Amino acid sequence: MHCLTIISAVDPVLLDLTALALYGERALVMRATLLPDQGERGVIRLAAESTLDSGSDATFGRSSVIDIPRPTDCWTCSLREVLVAVAEDRARLDSDGATVILLPVGVELVHLVPGLAEELASVPGVCLGGVAHVINADSAAVDLLEHRPLSASAGEAYADDGRCAGEIHMVAVGYADVVIALGEDPVGRDLVEHLRPHDTLLLPGLDAELLPELLSVWHDADSALARVHPATTRAWGGPDEHGVRTLDLSSELPFHPVRLREFVADLAGNGLLARGCFWLPSRPERVCTWEVVGGVVSVGDAGPWDAAPRMLVGELAQSAVGRSGRAPDAPRCHLVVTGVADETQCARVADAFHRILLRPDELPDALAWVGAPDGLEDWFGQE
Repeated sequence: MHCLTIISAVDPVLLDLTALALYGERALVMRATLLPDQGERGVIRLAAESTLDSGSDATFGRSSVIDIPRPTDCWTCSLREVLVAVAEDRARLDSDGATVILLPVGVELVHLVPGLAEELASVPGVCLGGVAHVINADSAAVDLLEHRPLSASAGEAYADDGRCAGEIHMVAVGYADVVIALGEDPVGRDLVEHLRPHDTLLLPGLDAELLPELLSVWHDADSALARVHPATTRAWGGPDEHGVRTLDLSSELPFHPVRLREFVADLAGNGLLARGCFWLPSRPERVCTWEVVGGVVSVGDAGPWDAAPRMLVGELAQSAVGRSGRAPDAPRCHLVVTGVADETQCARVADAFHRILLRPDELPDALAWVGAPDGLEDWFGQE
């Protein structure tokens, strides 16, 4: 069976280093680039480099480039369509081989890979192996805790891209099967460790062969999505000797809409990352999402509680939801906060969380909120 593996990064230099590390391994390494200014509506460029064995002589670096007109208006959808075609061709030409795809900078695993996995499942002779993300520990603290525009590392081609490096890193580290951490900065390494799920493989550098690690995993998109979904994300924790801390804040009570708006800055903290979910008495059936990265707070709606991903039994037992004894789809507030912080700062964020919760004496009036204006329509929209 032909195995397709995926690698993402925010910095193109990290993709260059990864390509060099794969040089000589028994796989076709294919780098994808998005070129919006070429053709009628842009092209996807695939640059392939392979290791070919001809008898006793090995020929390295035989390369080719092909430009494919963007087939749809959506770049991610177009790339997915192209990669499915690549997988079909590679399975026909090299049924027992492997292809490593280096994704374009800025393409997010969580948006590309689940659909790709679903489509590849119907392609004969193809499997989706490990999905990896590369991060530089030496710049991780700045990338994750400050607002560093994507263009700062990816170049001026991304000058109009409003995303920051941290929001891509934070989700990618949680989604990937394999996390490759380059660099030696201890704070950066600890941050990666705190964000990395326990069942994700962490490779400290590119000294060892990478391909065997990528081929040792078959990607499970459902599990990967559950790791990063706001309703099922977990506090992984990690070493704290360099000041990195993770708070695991949870409650069955809802947030008070007025106090949420009043104390939003205190809950976000300063120089912290956060992901998770909360619920409001005014919107009891909706998963409200909370994300803090690069100094920016984002809230949103992730759909109904009964449509959120389900955790495996073992994961559920270890989670805040499992410890509470409530049903997995019961509304809850659960925020995971990570950053370089002292005890005072951690206590301040935890205090804000508990102040925002509905108090026991307010519970009898909670039903009055249902369907009523909550003052957060500009955040969520009017139901």
